[in-house]
Amino acid sequence: MYVNTTNAVVLVQGTAASHKYISDELLAVVSVVIKSALYDGISGFGVVTNAICLKVFWTMGFKDTINVSFFAITIADMGCLLSLLWMGICYNPLFADSDIPMDSRSVQYLTGGWPKFYFTRVSGMITAYVTFERCLCTAIPLKVKVVLTPERVATIHVLLYVIIALSIVPIYVSTRLSWRWYPSRNASLVSLEFISNKETINIITNSLNALLYNVSFVLVVVCTAILILKLNASRRWKEHSTRKVDSQESSKESRATRRVMFIAILYIVCNLPGSLVSLAMTAFPEFNAGESQQNLFFFVAAFMHCVEAINASSNIFIYLKTGSKFVKVFMQTFRCRSKK
Repeated sequence: MYVNTTNAVVLVQGTAASHKYISDELLAVVSVVIKSALYDGISGFGVVTNAICLKVFWTMGFKDTINVSFFAITIADMGCLLSLLWMGICYNPLFADSDIPMDSRSVQYLTGGWPKFYFTRVSGMITAYVTFERCLCTAIPLKVKVVLTPERVATIHVLLYVIIALSIVPIYVSTRLSWRWYPSRNASLVSLEFISNKETINIITNSLNALLYNVSFVLVVVCTAILILKLNASRRWKEHSTRKVDSQESSKESRATRRVMFIAILYIVCNLPGSLVSLAMTAFPEFNAGESQQNLFFFVAAFMHCVEAINASSNIFIYLKTGSKFVKVFMQTFRCRSKK
């Protein structure tokens, strides 16, 4: 095993002669243009928007289960964006090629790449839960409100955080940071190292995470389709019905459903590439870091990370558009004055 300091990715000895779909030179350009510029630009913006959301939701309180879920999603999105921000710093030539005692481009795989992967998966699982809960609310609203209290929903989210954390533990068993000599820099640097049985561990871990990711993705797609059908049916019923209903309560539930639906649609659009990549990692083990097609893996992952970061940064606009209480607390918290 050796480290390619130009692209700062770890290669397994014997794979260098394999055919590469993405050259080292092209990957180096991508690392500078996308990973060191767009990563920090998008994630920096997203950190600000999610910090605002955390403040607003904390001020609103957690009497409603949907606020608990949105708060949990925002924490996961914040973790995802902070991890991506660190990845962008590690790829920045001004930082990577300085006198720091580490090969930041390879170290980020363990300190930024997998933490981002973890928080993205958590956000997806919680989004799947929210859409499923909203479907139950449209079908059996009274029973759902009795069974799913804010305390129980918070417990469910904590369990999701823990379960997904356990699913990536094998990666930290098969990979470690160690000192390695770099002749080009005439120094020993902290770098990434894979242990001998990493292939088996990677197959198990990738399969497990692909399963979790795609189960949550499919669940979001199915539940979102149900919500769209329910909203259309409800609108048609209101147009043709002469029965009096509680318009305030009905409007509140309708706004909550639309808010969840828009968040789910944004998640589906932005995470479809990640779902396909996770399946490809399982079907083709060489499509991974440290394998023969790692250049292609990092090239595809660069664009995938940007799209996922856009998703993690944009929920605030949905909250402002569909949440009247969120807008009110936002205005009061940041002392904004809305125009009449």
